[in-house]
Amino acid sequence: MAQPRTLFSILLEQPWWISALVGVGLFGIAQLAFPPVAPFVALPFFAIALYVFYRQLRTVSPGKVDERLQALRDMSWEQFSVVVTAAYRRNAYDVAPANKPAFDFVLTKQGRTTLLQCRRWKVKQLGIGPLEELAKAIAGEDAHNAICISAGDFTPQAREFVAEKPIRLVQGIALAALVGNVAKGK
Repeated sequence: MAQPRTLFSILLEQPWWISALVGVGLFGIAQLAFPPVAPFVALPFFAIALYVFYRQLRTVSPGKVDERLQALRDMSWEQFSVVVTAAYRRNAYDVAPANKPAFDFVLTKQGRTTLLQCRRWKVKQLGIGPLEELAKAIAGEDAHNAICISAGDFTPQAREFVAEKPIRLVQGIALAALVGNVAKGK
């Protein structure tokens, strides 16, 4: 059964200014009804607005996603691998190259090993084959999980396959946010 949605969970998915407007509205109503509690009624909504504003500042704008993905597709494997490894190092991972057919890098963070597959980043759609290899490698390498990166899309069969596996698919906005401005050479 699905979790019931709360007003706060809905506001977390909206632009920051919606929470601010709700806070201002509730402040006005509370100010008219019982002025001493007005700031306390509005405070949670202003806190959500600040949190969502901060989170939206850290994400990539939709207009820049296509630009960054195209920049990634235009890179050679050497350039792309440098960008991806730099991105994971910025996220506090230790990165080691892997000479294995199923994955390209081994990421280590807090004692957990993650296998990273990204050599097929230029394909328009990535199917189930490489993900099956990656799933076998997780067990064979005693890894905690795996990540598969694509600047394209994943087939529905591939998404279905990873639904019950410890494999995370990174593409689109998530990939653009991961690589940040590094993809543009900045």
